[in-house]
Amino acid sequence: MTCTKKTRLPTGQARAAAQSLAFAPFAFWAAITMRDQGLLDALERAGAQGLSEAELAEESGLSPYAVSVLTDFAVDLGLVERSDEHLILAALGSVLLNDELTRVNMDFTRDFAYHGMARLPQALAAEKPAGLAHFGPWQTLYQGLAELEQPAAKSWFRFDQFFSERAFEALVPRIFAHAPTHVVDIGANTGNLAARCLGHCPQVQMTLVDLPDVLELARQRLDDEGFGDRVGLHSADLLDPDCELPHGADAMVMSQLLACFSVSQIVALLKRAAVAMAPSTRLYIVELFPDRQIHDAARYSLNAISLYFTTLATGNSRFYRRDQLLPLIERAGLKVESEEEQIGQGHSLLVCRRQD
Repeated sequence: MTCTKKTRLPTGQARAAAQSLAFAPFAFWAAITMRDQGLLDALERAGAQGLSEAELAEESGLSPYAVSVLTDFAVDLGLVERSDEHLILAALGSVLLNDELTRVNMDFTRDFAYHGMARLPQALAAEKPAGLAHFGPWQTLYQGLAELEQPAAKSWFRFDQFFSERAFEALVPRIFAHAPTHVVDIGANTGNLAARCLGHCPQVQMTLVDLPDVLELARQRLDDEGFGDRVGLHSADLLDPDCELPHGADAMVMSQLLACFSVSQIVALLKRAAVAMAPSTRLYIVELFPDRQIHDAARYSLNAISLYFTTLATGNSRFYRRDQLLPLIERAGLKVESEEEQIGQGHSLLVCRRQD
């Protein structure tokens, strides 16, 4: 007997959600246009009274047609509400206008990620950042950071630093609770963490590890801030299995670094860190675990950003779940001495020692 599986028609709610996905790019561009063309700001200033379409056209400088076509869709998106003949800013529109996290993420999507993300299928198939070709001929994004053009560079660095800065505020006092005199920052980027450490403790020496072009950006920044005499630079391609890490540090830091590597690369990198560590050295690993977030929106965002790592950054990395990362630390010859969650902007801190 042949059994035929009946296909149940989707519910109205599921079908509506499907249309939201089908037209998601339209929604994104309408929303960011409403923000950048001043429509949301004008409605916020108008308060509960709101504005007519004609008044909003006058305030924004757009034509009545442009205002009409945008605001009709904006009502469907929940950005604005219509009361009689007036438009009033809704809560979602207010968040879009005023929330810094939302602004950073939207600018990052528009200026950096949007066009390259169209090559997600090719990136998944090859495990290479296929979308990166939109910006340059680099194997990974990190090789080209110093060459990114505007506005992509500004939005990418702001996106990267928005999350890391909040982690650093919580991380630095925890590092210096053990009074280190030499801290190695692995994946130092443009020196934000180093600047905080050097400002926190006038005696500490820092060694920054990263690609040469990125270290040059860090060097310029730390020289300008008067920290240059306490900074050492260790040029390294962390993907190179023969790359050695600096020895002799009291503390080593990997902040939002492991998400930039594949599973095998993480194990190899952590093994090299273990070789460089003394028994008393502490390795501070700061990561964002999607499965340890307390807000659904945070988990959603991190899982979405993992696809950016796939398509535009490395092709084979992601924000790992906690249960995915802990076994890699153990395989590398390290043990977790202590763990804290929800420091910074939903970050987790793992303090590791060698398994001696």
